[in-house]
Formats: sequence, C-alpha cells, structure tokens
Amino acid sequence: MSEGLKSVVQSAAKTFINAVLVATVALGALSIGYKSLRPAPATGSELAIALARQSMQTGVEDFAGMVKRYMNVAESDRLDGLVQSRLGELRGALTVKGWSAKEVDGGLHLVSFEWSNPSGGGDMGMYFEVDTKNRFARPIVPDDELALKYGILSQEAFEKEEALTRELIKRNFPEGAVEYANHVLSVRGKSEGDYNPEEVAKSIHRNVKEAFGHRKDKFLRVKMTKGSTVAEYAATY
Repeated sequence: MSEGLKSVVQSAAKTFINAVLVATVALGALSIGYKSLRPAPATGSELAIALARQSMQTGVEDFAGMVKRYMNVAESDRLDGLVQSRLGELRGALTVKGWSAKEVDGGLHLVSFEWSNPSGGGDMGMYFEVDTKNRFARPIVPDDELALKYGILSQEAFEKEEALTRELIKRNFPEGAVEYANHVLSVRGKSEGDYNPEEVAKSIHRNVKEAFGHRKDKFLRVKMTKGSTVAEYAATY
C-alpha cells in the first residue's frame, strides 16, 4: 500500500471513530436530558390525590357508577368540574383549602378537597377512600360506615340523624314493608298489580324527602321490588 493511500485510510478511520464517539456522547446527553425532563411517576399522597381527581373521568373501578348514583351527575363530568360548580354556587367569604391526602394504612389514603364558607355551612369538603396499590377510589359520603370509620361523621351526630330518619320513614310506611340501611330504602311491593315499579320508586323518593332534608348527606337510593323485578331510583335532595 502506498504511503498516500495508507494516509487516506488512517484519516478515514480516525474520522469514523471520532464520529462514533461524538454520537455516543450526544445520545448519552439526550438520554440524561430526557430522564431529567421526564416527570417522575406520582407516588404516595400525590398518586392518591391524582386517582381521586381523575377517577370520575377514567372510571377507576366502579367509582364513576357510584358517583353517578350518589351525586346524581353524569359520568363524563370531571371531578374538578363538580368541585368548581359547587364552589361557584356559594356566596360570601370563601376559603379554599384544596386537596390533601393522608395515608391511614399501607397504600390506603383518605383524600379530601376542603373549603370554608362561614355564611354557607362552615367547614365543608368532599372525601374519598383511595387504595393506591390497587388503583381503587370511592366517595366516602354518603356511606355511613365509611363516614364513621374516617371520622367525617361523629357517632353522636350519626345516631341523631339516623333516629330522625327512621322515625320519618316509619311514619310513611307503618305497615313495615320496607328495610332501610346506609341510605338505601328497599320496598317490597305485591307481585301482582298493574303498576310500574320504577315510577313507584321515584314517587317514594319524593315522599320521604323530609327524612333526609335534615341531613348533610342528603342522598337516598330507593329499591322497589315487584316479584322478581327490582327498580331503583337514586338522587340527592
């Protein structure tokens, strides 16, 4: 090989090696930059709050269905939109505390969005039980068992509200053809007869409004049974 050709080959080899080194450094820099710019996955309290906020839209577990029953809103509505709507209806001084989460057990969190409105009920909030391990979220109110478990409702307040509710229900249904527990009123109708159980469920819901008008969690689900047919109607008052 002539000296001239040998020089050309060596020069080309050096150029290739330098190009590889430059490319390697560049790719490494891009990788480091991507990792630094890429948001870290949410964990703990951040993840719990994110699940509570997104669950109505994404349908985490059965949360979307529960919200539709408990709050009487469309499944497509975002939770933030619901919060904003409620706050927008308030008048007078308003202090928004915002979102917070507290771990109560391994992966289980109490998530809340709270505000204070002295002229409209004082301290208020929306509360959720969130399991970050299993990606499960559900509203605490109006579930009496969960509300008592997390201290959202005191035992004393619950007993007073429950006693008045049961008294008013019994006044409407003295024959005892009903069962009531945890915001669910089950009514057993006769299997025969020309009546629409769904319409009856709605009528019953309207007629027992006074039994829940005194409560903060003004929600009731009526289950009307006609033979093997079960109709339901649920809404807030």
